[in-house]
Amino acid sequence: MAITITKGTLTTSDPLSDEQVVDMKNEFAELDPDDSQFVTLLTKLGTRQAVREKIEWLEDQLRPRLVTLSASAASADTTINVTAGMGKYLAADDTVRNLTTGEMMLVTGVTTDAIGVTRAIGTVAAASSASTAQLHIVGSAYKQGASYGTSRIVQRVLGYNYTEIARDPFSFTGTETAIEEYGGRNPMKEQVKKLIEHKQSIENTLFWGARSFDGSNKRGFCGGAFEFITTNANLSVGTLDKSTFDTNIMTALQHGNQASKALFVAPIVAKAMSGFLRDNWVRATPDETKWGVHVDSWISGAYGTAIPVFIKRTWGNYSTSNAKGPGGSAFLLDMDYIKYAPLRDRDTQLLLKRQSPGDDVDSREYLTEFSLEFSQESVHALWTGVTA
Repeated sequence: MAITITKGTLTTSDPLSDEQVVDMKNEFAELDPDDSQFVTLLTKLGTRQAVREKIEWLEDQLRPRLVTLSASAASADTTINVTAGMGKYLAADDTVRNLTTGEMMLVTGVTTDAIGVTRAIGTVAAASSASTAQLHIVGSAYKQGASYGTSRIVQRVLGYNYTEIARDPFSFTGTETAIEEYGGRNPMKEQVKKLIEHKQSIENTLFWGARSFDGSNKRGFCGGAFEFITTNANLSVGTLDKSTFDTNIMTALQHGNQASKALFVAPIVAKAMSGFLRDNWVRATPDETKWGVHVDSWISGAYGTAIPVFIKRTWGNYSTSNAKGPGGSAFLLDMDYIKYAPLRDRDTQLLLKRQSPGDDVDSREYLTEFSLEFSQESVHALWTGVTA
């Protein structure tokens, strides 16, 4: 072995690099924290146990009180026509108010969507009305001694979704699991991070999943909020206008439980909401140096309901130019109408020893089979494509 002799004073550059201890912090600086508030909320509010690969629920509602004219009606007409399918909402002896003219009418008979009426009940005279005019079904006025009327029962609607199997495997050689490393040994070190990734996969599915079932491969797809919301879907918004935004929220608050709504928003949407107050900011004192608004709830101008706001920071990783992507999206969800539904005995589990017999590895995985009950889609709302 050759001998190396260093003369004089040794510096840090002289010893072998392998001889020196690395000044390494024992904790890791993670880029992104756990951002899955939706899953956390649903779990705390109580889950529904799924017992099949397809879950179902029934939705019901009160009989509608609003119909629309499908054709114009002259002041002398005793038959008016309503939008196809709406004739079922009406029956003889109903009282109906034209919301354009103010005229009250009495329904005398119904033939599909052609409605026989007695005009000008009360003080408002009969008047012509354009198509698309709205009619309010006020109530009913039976004559004394009348026979039994027409029975009208709103048929319940079947809702459904499928379970989806989420799996996040991770594997290390036997040697890797035995050696000493900064931050602890594997697989325990990776196991903590993998659980967060697994939870994020579930969270993403509950928002963005598509409902389907592949019968050939027996593969289920769990539909998320984006799949279900159609009535209050505000797509490709662009610049978020505060008056329009509040009107959208007012519409969704007309149904469901106002006290159980929650807003999940991308950072760009939170920024826009904060900006609504920018022009009205006034310094509280002359030495006030802080400027800006932190939005943690939205108060409806119509109902005064305070809705908590949850900022989805990970959605900020996506471009706001994607018209239907997370980058410019917001969801107003009524938590009373949503249930997280893990399959019985298939809720989140850490499964050990997944390697083949004889393999010198340690293989593990997180596995969850879950679904989502998402009822009465009109109590929720959606915005996409917010760019400013």
